[in-house]
Amino acid sequence: MPEGRPDQMPHQTWYPLDNSAKIFPAIKNGKVSAVFRLSVELTIPVEKDYLQQALEDILPRFPSFALRMRPGVFWYYLESNQAKPPIIEDTAYPCRRLYRKDNNGYLFRVLYYRNKLSVEFFHSLADGTGALMFTKTLAARYLERRLGISIPAEKGVADWLEQPSPDEAEDSYKKYARATRRRNPLMPVAWHVKGQLEPSGRIHVLRADMSLEQLKIKAREYGVTLNDYLVSAYIYTFCQLQNAEERRHDKPIVIAVPVNMRRYYPSKTLRNFFARVYPSIHQDYGNYSFEEIISEVHHYMKLRTKEKYLNVQMAGNIRSESMIVTRLLPLPIKNLILRTAYLFRGDSRITSTMTNVGPIEVPDEMAEYVRSFDVLMGPSLGNWINASIMSYQDCLTVTFTRRIREAHVERLFLRHLVKQGIHVKVSSNDIQPVKT
Repeated sequence: MPEGRPDQMPHQTWYPLDNSAKIFPAIKNGKVSAVFRLSVELTIPVEKDYLQQALEDILPRFPSFALRMRPGVFWYYLESNQAKPPIIEDTAYPCRRLYRKDNNGYLFRVLYYRNKLSVEFFHSLADGTGALMFTKTLAARYLERRLGISIPAEKGVADWLEQPSPDEAEDSYKKYARATRRRNPLMPVAWHVKGQLEPSGRIHVLRADMSLEQLKIKAREYGVTLNDYLVSAYIYTFCQLQNAEERRHDKPIVIAVPVNMRRYYPSKTLRNFFARVYPSIHQDYGNYSFEEIISEVHHYMKLRTKEKYLNVQMAGNIRSESMIVTRLLPLPIKNLILRTAYLFRGDSRITSTMTNVGPIEVPDEMAEYVRSFDVLMGPSLGNWINASIMSYQDCLTVTFTRRIREAHVERLFLRHLVKQGIHVKVSSNDIQPVKT
């Protein structure tokens, strides 16, 4: 990418929060950061000065990221932020809450440690798709600055000299949701894993690397997609833990699986545009084998990830926020209602979340300097462990984040994959690694 930047076209200076973004400011606190992280491990050390230059180079290309959040009378909103974005050495636990005074008001945090470059995002700003483009573009520009090479704008790396498109900042929920009177049904209260809760801010991270090709072969043996296979293994893990309680199973195991809505619509937005589906198993009907769970999950996902089902969910959420009573409530009252709704309709109805960013590609000129990618979610208030999936080249990575001391979920999940013939390499931020 060439040096120099042409005169910038005027761009929007403030944005209303999109439908998914509105819940996060209301629920964030010391225990719920609503922050997720994307990391790139390079073959060379990350130097702070070059990273600072790269960040300042690319930020004008991403006006929907160069923002701060402000409270309005009725809703929070995002406005343009002209402050210098800081670069921070990565020495603390990941996915900590973003504080305005520590980050010049930005809703993302750029960190570095040895060969790793990381960006943490407040979820009101973007989903994984937009965050990934920002992170890859930052890493590419860093390599250009550091090594004096040129990396083409392709495979999810943006041209930092290009004028931003208004389409990248659109609220795609409002654009594509069709009118409906249907309400999203209230799910039953889900079963939750138990454990000793760690102090606020302390997060255990376990990363498991495995062969993408091995997993694809195993998924094909069962006649399902790779995502179905991994979600089924995750549900099977919780079933084993539930069975160990030796009590009546009166609550279902429910896994929230985010779905990228760009698969269904020609959206170019870098903001949030995802829905969720909720495959579940209720062992009140009897214990399930792994094969039975795979069959249940496969057929559920095949039905519930159809565009019509997802649009109804999306439209139902838009309908709720558009009601006159909702719109006219002052922000403090809205926050109280949203927090209460989150507790009773959100985490309490979900055992855990498993998100799959999918395969990550970079330009060939960049690939020789990139060892790996990683994605992780901060645990939420009621879901004390979550899992994130991504793949780069032939390595698929599952990263677990948890707020409890016990590592039962990771251990059982990985032990099951090993029994299935999958080779697993484990690393952790704990002093004692988890044995599989």
